[in-house]
Amino acid sequence: MFGIGTGEILVILVVALLVLGPNEIPKVARTIGKTIRDINRFKNDLRHSVDTEFEQYEKHELSKKPDRAENKEEEKIS
Repeated sequence: MFGIGTGEILVILVVALLVLGPNEIPKVARTIGKTIRDINRFKNDLRHSVDTEFEQYEKHELSKKPDRAENKEEEKIS
């Protein structure tokens, strides 16, 4: 996980306990959890928006191609 080992995580937790105190750690953990959740929600919304726009673009481009073929056939006939 992020290239951090178990020992390093324990050191970070002990330092956080010493710096923040036992009463603040749950609040900080909750805030970090909410922030990560919001970032993931934003990422998923962005991915969905990009996928939707790309699909609409592809449909638009595919609908143009038959028109071009018909126009070329009409030019050959005329």
